Amino acid sequence: MGIELDTNAVARLRDSVTGTVYVRGDEGLAAEVSCFNPAIRHDPDIVVAVAGEDDVVEAVRFAREAGLPVRVQATGHGAESPISGGMIVSTRGLDGLSVDPATGLARIGAGLRWAPVIIAAAEHGLAPITGSSTSVGAVGYTLGGGIGPLARRYGFTADWVRAFRVATADGRIVTADRDTNEDLFWGLRGGKGGLGVVTEMTLELVPLRSLYGGSVFFDGGAIEPALRAWIDWSAELPDEATTSIALLNVPDMDGPPPPSAAAPC
Repeated sequence: MGIELDTNAVARLRDSVTGTVYVRGDEGLAAEVSCFNPAIRHDPDIVVAVAGEDDVVEAVRFAREAGLPVRVQATGHGAESPISGGMIVSTRGLDGLSVDPATGLARIGAGLRWAPVIIAAAEHGLAPITGSSTSVGAVGYTLGGGIGPLARRYGFTADWVRAFRVATADGRIVTADRDTNEDLFWGLRGGKGGLGVVTEMTLELVPLRSLYGGSVFFDGGAIEPALRAWIDWSAELPDEATTSIALLNVPDMDGPPPPSAAAPC
């Protein structure tokens, strides 16, 4: 069970933000905090769907005065267990994006997924170092370090971050880079949550006009020969090539290719 919120304080919070404030029982709350994994259903006391950095500051200030823990979610891909109680700051509305081809830098809002970043960068022959899914949140993925198909050649996504904009627990917006708030910058590049609410990151892009890649699916009965073949094949790959393998239990649903639908693979 959650706590009883001060209705006057909630009303003041609603007046002070541009985004939307939900409390338990409000229509729209469940949709705002829905996760990539539908089995995980959050039940916070209050949600602030922020529309800008000032909203984040007001949300953190409210949570501090009310004694509420603060969690942050954009796309919900990183959710591992349900959140019960406290505040969720939903950053999915922070979807600003700019790409400077002269410097090779992209400014990426905290709610943005990789797909629009890839598309915008590709217009200039550039690419971000990403994971294998274009629907994952760019900032959340990078805060965890970020290792994907380009890792063998380019390293972690976090290696390419040049700056963060962060709302701190004391209600300030700060920049964290190699010259300013260096310890915070170091911690955010792989430290994931708990260090502040990231509102934006500046990411260096790499020149990349083509990429060869893809996936091959086998049904459960082919696991052993497929693994043995993969071991032999991957041993001969050049150093810059990245490959991985996963064993999945795919549910009966639309989307998976016929050989793997409703079967372990």
